Amino acid sequence: MIMIFAGGLLISQPGDAVAFEGKCLLEVDGTHYLDGPCNIDLGADGSFSIGAGETTRSKYFAYVNIEPGTERGLGYWNGPQAEDRAHTDLGGLVRNGGCWVNQTARVCAWRHE
Repeated sequence: MIMIFAGGLLISQPGDAVAFEGKCLLEVDGTHYLDGPCNIDLGADGSFSIGAGETTRSKYFAYVNIEPGTERGLGYWNGPQAEDRAHTDLGGLVRNGGCWVNQTARVCAWRHE
């Protein structure tokens, strides 16, 4: 099962992982590191990445690994120095519309309509 973004909301649909261009927001400690068009990759389990495409990678990117059967996940990003891997922990996140959030971070992804 994958999660498809529609109008800012996640909708479950059966199928394989998909990648597409969309609109993304990565905010950490009040700073917007990614805010605009970016690549979105959705995994079969609902986990996703923003800005981390194979061919078109944004300066900043993040991953949200969803805990199966929940609206909770763990987030990681490539840090304020824009390193080449997402090893900086964003902590536990909960879904809020098209975003996954906690006290210090927002990772959002919306499909272009």
